Amino acid sequence: MTLRITIACPEGLIAQANQFALCVGNAHADAQTFGPAVWKSASGERYALASLLAGSQFPSVAGSPLEAPEYAPDANIAEASNAQAALQIWSPMSQDSFPEVGPDRLIAIVGLEAGLAIPLLGLSPVPVED
Repeated sequence: MTLRITIACPEGLIAQANQFALCVGNAHADAQTFGPAVWKSASGERYALASLLAGSQFPSVAGSPLEAPEYAPDANIAEASNAQAALQIWSPMSQDSFPEVGPDRLIAIVGLEAGLAIPLLGLSPVPVED
């Protein structure tokens, strides 16, 4: 079974979050999961968003000890671990309250399409400058 996962990553954690994605993903390209921070919170903090399909085991894998995958033996485990420590996973099936976005945490919403997850995160696109 696959689940839709939408993850908000603060601008300052993008490099670390990409190392985390590399460690829990399936290919070297996962090191590019988070691109530019083109979303912002009401307080002006910038975020990168990723929306992807993952197996139902994602919450378990995301919380497991990290190792460099065979396809990326040079993965930075220290950076990946920092992102893992900042990760908060939420599901609409959870009894937990929805976590607030902030510059020190990655928020993963499991089981909702991105169009429903983004409003929960309170993020809006950064206006494109001419």
